[in-house]
Amino acid sequence: MLSFPELRKEIIKYCVLMYEKNYVVASDGNVSVRISEGHFLITPSGKRKSELEYKDLMVIDKEGNVIEGNFTPSTEMWMHIWIYEMRPDVNAVIHAHPPYSTAFSFQMPREYVPQLPEIESLVGKIGFVPYREAGSLELAKLVKEKITEHNGLILQKHGVVVVGHNLEESFNRLERMEFEFKIKSLRESFR
Repeated sequence: MLSFPELRKEIIKYCVLMYEKNYVVASDGNVSVRISEGHFLITPSGKRKSELEYKDLMVIDKEGNVIEGNFTPSTEMWMHIWIYEMRPDVNAVIHAHPPYSTAFSFQMPREYVPQLPEIESLVGKIGFVPYREAGSLELAKLVKEKITEHNGLILQKHGVVVVGHNLEESFNRLERMEFEFKIKSLRESFR
């Protein structure tokens, strides 16, 4: 397990990567890691992911209390907390708005089996969460119900949520999901 300073560095690294790969724009998206049982490091609300500094990251507990930090935690805080509650094997959560996955969310009313074999073996079946307002408890509850069976979820008209043992695994799943939907889009354009 990485040290607390290393985890802060990792969050910043993957937030910048998400921005560079166009998986988030402006202040969209959020990232968290489990730092101990019942405590999480999470990105703040309303801050550009590409410009985050170590001091901007928040420590919250499983009740949603701010333990450390001067900002408001991500509006998707409960989605993150409840994922950790449901998945003791998960130590990192990423929520992003990659364009191909998000575009596909408008036409995906069910679980999705990836067409590329490596995506299915490394991410698994991709779950579908019907539209609920971003940051709402209703959305967080639906994610909580679905995450037990999936490492990646498509949020209708919103984006994706991916989980992993660490940030690298979560980010790789995000990248692989976006690649899957990009390939799907290209295949459909050739028809």
